[in-house]
Amino acid sequence: MKQTFLITIAALLSCYGFTQNRAINWAFGDSAGLNFATEHPTPFLSSIVMSEPCASISDEEGNLLFYTNGKTIWNAAHEIMLNGNFLDLGAGTLSSTTQAVIILPDPGDSNKYYIFHHDFNYLKYTIVDMSFEDGSGLVTTKNNIASDIPFTEKLQAVRHANGRDWWLMIETITEVEEGSLIDSINFYSFLISPSGISEPILHEGTILTDQETLISLGQMKFNQQGNMLACTNGRSINLYYFDRCSGYLSHFYNIDSIFIGNNNDRLYGLEFSNQGNKLYITKPGEEGKGYLYQYTLDSISDIKNTEVIIYKNLDTGFQKLYLDQLQLGIDNKIYLTSVGPSYPTFLSVINEPNLGGLACNFDTLTISTGGKIVRLGLPNMPNYNLGVMEKSGCDTIGTSAINTISNYAIQLYPNPAHNYIYLKQAPQGIVQIHVADIYGKEVLYFNQQSTDVINISTLPSGLYFITITQENAMLITQKLVVER
Repeated sequence: MKQTFLITIAALLSCYGFTQNRAINWAFGDSAGLNFATEHPTPFLSSIVMSEPCASISDEEGNLLFYTNGKTIWNAAHEIMLNGNFLDLGAGTLSSTTQAVIILPDPGDSNKYYIFHHDFNYLKYTIVDMSFEDGSGLVTTKNNIASDIPFTEKLQAVRHANGRDWWLMIETITEVEEGSLIDSINFYSFLISPSGISEPILHEGTILTDQETLISLGQMKFNQQGNMLACTNGRSINLYYFDRCSGYLSHFYNIDSIFIGNNNDRLYGLEFSNQGNKLYITKPGEEGKGYLYQYTLDSISDIKNTEVIIYKNLDTGFQKLYLDQLQLGIDNKIYLTSVGPSYPTFLSVINEPNLGGLACNFDTLTISTGGKIVRLGLPNMPNYNLGVMEKSGCDTIGTSAINTISNYAIQLYPNPAHNYIYLKQAPQGIVQIHVADIYGKEVLYFNQQSTDVINISTLPSGLYFITITQENAMLITQKLVVER
């Protein structure tokens, strides 16, 4: 019987998942706010003022707790939280930093929350304790340095496979050689557990050539299943596989087929559909000629060829629109900010993001913010609802990092493969073999005596991820390409 390898948000949110209520209130833009408890988002007046960075969090019943722009923290009464001002963001009030702030519940204390924020030179954290001030919250410590690794405008997080801890991810860009126009993209992940913030783990990403521009800008997102990361890098989008147990990140695809007109244009916003089968990308556009693209992720070898232009704005007059950030709502719709000659008071929305082509039903400027100005940013939110990754080898509380057995130097070959893959230095005894597709759904599972051959003849062409565990420990995990 096939098991669900990663818990999908679609299954848990038939009536809006319980913990997903943490993402039910959004504060953004210029005093804008939206509550998603009703069929259509209901506007409310917030106190936030910020061009891009913002984050909000609610309790598990959907009651707003607090929100921030990375400089100030406001409580549910829209008042500055006690000791909640003068956070270091490194820029002015209308800071233009794509993802400069994110809020994560403390895995060790249900009353406490981490706010991670950065000023390009330092990753910093502030702690909010909601047990103080009759539930209005108190900032107990702020502007603590978590890391001095310089990084870009991208900051994102995903649940560890044990369903309790967090992986916090940042992107860095460095010159391959001094004076060179060729840059290397790398990532650092930090494990957030009851023990605190771990030392960062380095993940090598990919190489960018001198054809890339404005590579530090734009969004970075995990899919709702937590096993894929997408990142905008100037003229291209890079896709990575992510292992929620080990924090292992591996590059597997580059979308570089989108036309970019000049060095001031770039790709900026992105988001996965809730089922993980579609990826949406925005290009703000030259002179407000904004574009919205859709890609289908069913086959690694054909992603570029699935491109559909969902929307393009060719008006360079009053109606020109620069398309900006994307964010998935708990209603499984994707919301989009856009600006033109003036800042609008509406969001655009992709109503059916799992459907292909124009069937996704994109509406421009139809979600009212009650007259409040929308700027570039929407709340930077992880999937708070993502739970335990069952049968992963690290799916029990107390397992913060995967227990990898180093005595086995297992190798899988060939890769790409057709009907069979072979194991070199296969272990002895009973092993569990998991094969998951790119959406995190388990498509093959064996619990059997170890073998040096695995039959994959039932799998169609595509990208998969294979994990072998034994006695609750991971022996190997890697990507697998099946060709027919």
